[in-house]
Amino acid sequence: MVFLRSLVAALGFIIAPVTAVFTAAQLASSIDGLSTIAQGLQPTANSITVLNAPLIVVGLGPYPVCCPAPANS
Repeated sequence: MVFLRSLVAALGFIIAPVTAVFTAAQLASSIDGLSTIAQGLQPTANSITVLNAPLIVVGLGPYPVCCPAPANS
């Protein structure tokens, strides 16, 4: 129980300064944007089955594995 209290307190210390930087309208538009993106991902999430889920984990499923290209230095 102590861990949960500490976690909530830590989240409060992290979230309060972050939300103070943005206006209410900016936060609302960000949440709207995230919900739109999440709704767009629903068909993809619904297509995951018990048969192809393990394949997705190892990178052999129906979705390509995306690896960022190394930076040229």
